[in-house]
Amino acid sequence: MFGKVLSSLGIGGATVDAVLESSDVEVGRVLRAEIRIKGGSARQEIRSVDLELATRCLVEGPGDRKIHSDIILAAGRVEIGAVDAGEELSFPIEMHVPDSAPISIGSTRSFLRTRLDVPGAVDPKDEDLVNILPSPTMTAVLQGVQEAGFRLVETEVEYDRRRVPPFVQEFDFRPTGLGDFGIEEVEISFVPVSGGVEVLLTVDNRGGFFLAGREKTARVRVDHAEAARIDMGRELRRAIERLR
Repeated sequence: MFGKVLSSLGIGGATVDAVLESSDVEVGRVLRAEIRIKGGSARQEIRSVDLELATRCLVEGPGDRKIHSDIILAAGRVEIGAVDAGEELSFPIEMHVPDSAPISIGSTRSFLRTRLDVPGAVDPKDEDLVNILPSPTMTAVLQGVQEAGFRLVETEVEYDRRRVPPFVQEFDFRPTGLGDFGIEEVEISFVPVSGGVEVLLTVDNRGGFFLAGREKTARVRVDHAEAARIDMGRELRRAIERLR
């Protein structure tokens, strides 16, 4: 009886651990892990293992302040049942990483959160960092912007309920050459489309004494089949010039 009381307080209760097959996973691919549960000092009823693949993002809070919150990219549940004292269970799980998942670059971090749903007790948890990699097409675009004369200075994931999915990862670039002095910033974001990605390209032009600063935006589709064949730096350079 005393053991059950301690377990309800999270002392000597069942534990959970997610062992990733690899912490690296490309967008659109499958994240694989083995879930390991070990019974505590007393028999416990465990409803389920709840899984969430999440990313930290900026959300508009009270008073137009922006606060950090977690967005769920994928979720799953596995029913368990009674686990005896000291009993060990393990089983594999797979989670599809959405094509729209933010990639792990700069300050952007994603993680797999694993939780045991234990009635009337503290729920044991585990959290593992997941390194979400860009697709080859996304990599070609990001490298192409740099080849066009810009360097990445910041990335940010923002929540936007008007979008589907309701978040966007923005990549901010600054010019490296004097020839682009009139450009304050180049910003890109990716939207998955069938057979490729759509690049939302925004050029923020500087203002002057007699001219206000202005932003111009264009959408550029890049097919997966073409990404490795074209001169991405030259094509993006042309697109940026048209927005100056």
